[in-house]
Amino acid sequence: MTLVDLVAQRIESEVPELAGAIEGIAELAALVEQEALPQRDVAAFVVPLGFDNRGGDQSSVNVHIQILAEAVGVVLCIKARGDVKASKALPKIDALVQKVITKLAGWAPDDAVGVFYATRGRLIPGGKGIILYQIDFELMDQLRIVS
Repeated sequence: MTLVDLVAQRIESEVPELAGAIEGIAELAALVEQEALPQRDVAAFVVPLGFDNRGGDQSSVNVHIQILAEAVGVVLCIKARGDVKASKALPKIDALVQKVITKLAGWAPDDAVGVFYATRGRLIPGGKGIILYQIDFELMDQLRIVS
């Protein structure tokens, strides 16, 4: 199971408003390409954001160790049709942002060395009638290769 899958499961079980409304990057890409809205009024997309080396590199004969920060984004989506100033949608986004952060920050999958940290959150451009907010998380983990 991928890190994205584990994050999606965690949100599914811990944030009731998003139960049954979590999808992946392929679904998000399809909506963007078609300039379409999600089927639900509230949805989330969990997307992989890659990884960065965080140092701690150690190599010797037959052993290589380094610290990696693997990033995952959670894109929250709320339909805001007819809410031109988003006065109804923004409080919903704010509440969801806080719930997702409190359920992911400090948590880690069972086999991880570190825990998730919230690293960034921001409104991102959406289409007409939609509010999108992306929260980025990083999980520090150790890569260990023994050959």
